[in-house]
Amino acid sequence: MPDADVDLLHRYRPAVERSPLPTLLTVTGEHIVLYANPAFCGLPVVPSGAPAGARFASLIHGAEAVEALLDRVFRDGVTDVAADVAFACPEGRAFHGTAIVAPLLDDRARLRGLLVQILDTTEQVTARACEAQAARDLQEANEKLIVAGIREQELAERAIQSAAELRALLDAMSQGVVVFGASREVVLVNPAGREMLGLSGESPTLDDCRRCEFRHLDGARLDLEREVLCRIVRDGPFVEEEEVLLHLPDGAVRHLILSGGAVRGARGQVTLAMALYRDVTQVRELEQVREQCMSLITHDLRSTMTAAMYAAEVIGMNRAGYDPPVLAGRIVRSLTRMDEMIRTLLDVQRIRAGHGLPVLLGACDLVAIAREVIDDLASFHDQSPVLGGEARVEGIWSAGELRRAVWNLASNALKYGATGAPVVITVEKTSEHAVVSVHNEGPPIPAEDQARLFAPFVRTRAPMAGGQRGWGLGLMFVRGCAEAHGGRVTLVSEAERGTTFTLELPLDSRPHQRPG
Repeated sequence: MPDADVDLLHRYRPAVERSPLPTLLTVTGEHIVLYANPAFCGLPVVPSGAPAGARFASLIHGAEAVEALLDRVFRDGVTDVAADVAFACPEGRAFHGTAIVAPLLDDRARLRGLLVQILDTTEQVTARACEAQAARDLQEANEKLIVAGIREQELAERAIQSAAELRALLDAMSQGVVVFGASREVVLVNPAGREMLGLSGESPTLDDCRRCEFRHLDGARLDLEREVLCRIVRDGPFVEEEEVLLHLPDGAVRHLILSGGAVRGARGQVTLAMALYRDVTQVRELEQVREQCMSLITHDLRSTMTAAMYAAEVIGMNRAGYDPPVLAGRIVRSLTRMDEMIRTLLDVQRIRAGHGLPVLLGACDLVAIAREVIDDLASFHDQSPVLGGEARVEGIWSAGELRRAVWNLASNALKYGATGAPVVITVEKTSEHAVVSVHNEGPPIPAEDQARLFAPFVRTRAPMAGGQRGWGLGLMFVRGCAEAHGGRVTLVSEAERGTTFTLELPLDSRPHQRPG
């Protein structure tokens, strides 16, 4: 093994070996495997045996997209991602994964190889397939109900009863449904369809539907009659679920999944045409936020690494006018920041996987931790939080994890609270618990955002609209930290009282630790 590869292995192997994520290191443009951690070797698409020395292309079959990704990253030197790649398992079962590839640099910032991670997304892909099948089954059931009602038109009483049942079913559906007659008149629109398409009045007409501004994903205008109604009449049902955009008068844009079907009479003529709309706007927004957060994570890690590398290069060149101890301090701070970022990512991954946050317990003072957080934030913000409550609150906790949790809460309060209004950290003690509350003034967090705020990659609409940077992982870590200590985190956000996050902990967290 060349000395450069030995140095690269020595530099990166400890972090890769400890990582719970499937990770391997490659070298040269041929993508020769230098090292693969146990998690990577345990993937079902990896043959048994030590992969070191093998080419990546011969190690995993059916992953042309990943091989192309390796070439692109090695050529351009930038981190890239390939999502939902289908791999070939030796035993024939399905396996899907997201591949993340980043360049590996030596101590002179030269590109030597790649760091490859493959995250198992089989369950998510399977869940999406099941959801699509459920939507098709629901559409088929709706069509059968409509057919059953039309076939019995000569029996007035039964027809009335069937219509009532159909109306109740359509009213209860979350999908928007618009039913057109043989002359393209609007026969029925369910409540979800009215709300989704912005239709008003008791009896919406075809003209009302024409005024809905539908567009394809490429921005081209969608003609409702020609591309939807005529298609239903000519071809019958279509269930490929085309995604379209609906531009509303207030400027909002909805992402809708469009499908349709037809009811034909005894001679094959179309008697009813049905268009179905499923609103996936929130899903697309969450996907966009996740992509933005992943891009921001990559940017922050690379920026911090670049700062450390620049300082190291200046020391190595021994330039006049630069103080090596100062530069060394910058390197240490940059590496410490990178370590905190990576720890946050790994901790959140453990929490999402249900393993819980590992904590090292010991005696500590919660008030002293709060003071450290305030001193630390003073170097990043124009104002510092105000400390209130008791002089000392001691207990058995993990000081490092609690410091990160309180830092996340206080940093969020400074970023998103009202400008100039004080942020107050209060530490109190009851007979059984210690309580840390972080309060800020400003606009309240909407109720619909509060319910999902502690999930990963979730950010409220206000910070996103205001351009505030954030990973969307901090509050999930706070919740995991509280639960690891046997405590909990709560939120109260009202226009009159402001926003308060409260972290409640038992005074001794040792009885709440998991065995082993």
